[in-house]
Amino acid sequence: MDPFFVEPIARGGKYRLLEQSELPTPDPDLQFKIVIVGDSGCGKTSLLSSYIRGSFPSEYEPTIFENHRAFLQDSSQQHILTVDLWDTAGQEDYERLRRLSYQDSNLIILAYSLAAKDSLLNIPEVWAPEILGFCDKTPIVLVGLKADVSKKEVHPEQAHNVAKSIGAVAHIECSAKQMYNVDQLFNACVNVVYNQHQAAAREAARDSKRFSKGHFRIASNSNNLAAVGSEISKESRSDSCCTIM
Repeated sequence: MDPFFVEPIARGGKYRLLEQSELPTPDPDLQFKIVIVGDSGCGKTSLLSSYIRGSFPSEYEPTIFENHRAFLQDSSQQHILTVDLWDTAGQEDYERLRRLSYQDSNLIILAYSLAAKDSLLNIPEVWAPEILGFCDKTPIVLVGLKADVSKKEVHPEQAHNVAKSIGAVAHIECSAKQMYNVDQLFNACVNVVYNQHQAAAREAARDSKRFSKGHFRIASNSNNLAAVGSEISKESRSDSCCTIM
């Protein structure tokens, strides 16, 4: 079973992280929020560190909450996207705080560890119900972390089945330590939010066009009704005049 699958919505271009010194003006309409959740210790913070900083953390430090703002340029160099990456705590003690992070999210990265089968089992039991309870329309990308471990406890087919069962648009295995599939993961995630944004923009344009045509017909009908009303009024005045005479 291929450990990587992507629905059409996650297909698209590649993105490059921009340094602050080379940053042109970002497009204000292309600002997105991506939240990463999953069991404590599964590798969420290391994944973001490897992507944002290009380095793997030397020591494990439990995260409560941390936000990163990334500016990304697509391969065609036509758009600059602003992506806010929200790192969350997996511990139950921070459940109430974590739930606040789901608000206005455009995509959820749902992580588990390939070295801990329980972290995958918790996806349908704990994490998917929580996500669907707060943002049921938000797309999910399932990510298997620590792909570099010598002995994996999760078979790709098991993860694939979980991904399908929760309606994930993609499943990807990554190694933050070896930078394996890290760029591919975030390219897929950004493509999901960008493609959805473009689809919504096209739909809004179609609705606007339909409304404009409908408004024109209404206006045209209103003019016709006014003209008919004028004729009726003339006839009424003519009839009234004759009656008086």
